[in-house]
Amino acid sequence: MKLKDVRPMNFSGIPFVLVVISFTIIIVLPRVTPENYWPFWIFGWIVLFASWGTGAEVEKDFIVLKYVFGKLKIKIPFSEIEEITTINKLQKGTIAKYFKWEIILFMILVAYALFDLIILPHGLLKGYYFGDIGLIVFGLFYISAFTIPFSKKKITGIFTYSFVLLAVLMLYLKIGSITADDILMFIIMAFVLTVAIWEVYSVEYVVIRTPRRLYLITAKNTEEFIKALWKVAQNVQTT
Repeated sequence: MKLKDVRPMNFSGIPFVLVVISFTIIIVLPRVTPENYWPFWIFGWIVLFASWGTGAEVEKDFIVLKYVFGKLKIKIPFSEIEEITTINKLQKGTIAKYFKWEIILFMILVAYALFDLIILPHGLLKGYYFGDIGLIVFGLFYISAFTIPFSKKKITGIFTYSFVLLAVLMLYLKIGSITADDILMFIIMAFVLTVAIWEVYSVEYVVIRTPRRLYLITAKNTEEFIKALWKVAQNVQTT
């Protein structure tokens, strides 16, 4: 049975390993091999896309999470599920409480981009600076979104748009001026951040706890999702 509007996140296990590999290829390799990095860069994005969950379904007495364009299936036996928690329903619910390594990964990303921005020489094409600034801004956004409780999303919004002002300041300190084209880029950045905010808060987040691992799943309606699981679990117990 396919679970409607349910998508597993790449926050644990093999999918998270793919995220680490993809970030390394996309961000680090261009600095190591600046002349021949395009094939690796494209491969890195393919690996990142592969880490994204594509859907979930129930097979017999398993929840099946699909990754790698549906080719990788991770099965969670109903008998191993210890707890199912909807993070959005908790007063102080945050993703960081359950998945700390992901936050550490974003912190490393921000630190690397900031260091790279500092050591970049003056007089380069602005794309070099915008690349690092973009990584810093979006890294800070996801750190904020995952560490600030969902019940305080207004605070996340305030932080998010303040990061755009931080981006303007970083570019100005690096090149000494801001042009009309730069302002357009920052407007686009603010728009993309708005979309990112909507994407983060348009779904609910469910943590499935087993003895071996935690799994993060998004759903449009967690009540329907949990009811569907409960119904299947009851059928399994009676058979």
